[in-house]
Amino acid sequence: MMHWLIPYILLGCGLIASLALFVTIKREMRMSAARSRQRMDEIARRLEETNRREPEPVFIGAPPRSGLNISKRVQAMRMLRRNEDISHVSAALGVTRKEVELLIRVQKMSAGRS
Repeated sequence: MMHWLIPYILLGCGLIASLALFVTIKREMRMSAARSRQRMDEIARRLEETNRREPEPVFIGAPPRSGLNISKRVQAMRMLRRNEDISHVSAALGVTRKEVELLIRVQKMSAGRS
């Protein structure tokens, strides 16, 4: 006798379950939106705080000096041939002692090849 009522009962249970899922998803979406809003507010607060601070000075170092160009190399080799001290050569040309020592090594290597 109650066989005709079973499909309606199942349909009602399905609708109630769908409604419960819908309400649950809406609640989770609201909570997620609230968390996102809090994060965005925190980011905005930090950004405003950063913008309010005095900008820190940025120190830019001097550009690196060019090392031994061709004219300095020729001049250094002339001074070294006159038996001037490496320290004197580097000071006179405004280059480091290591650069002058490197020039001497390169010259010795190239003289050894020829």
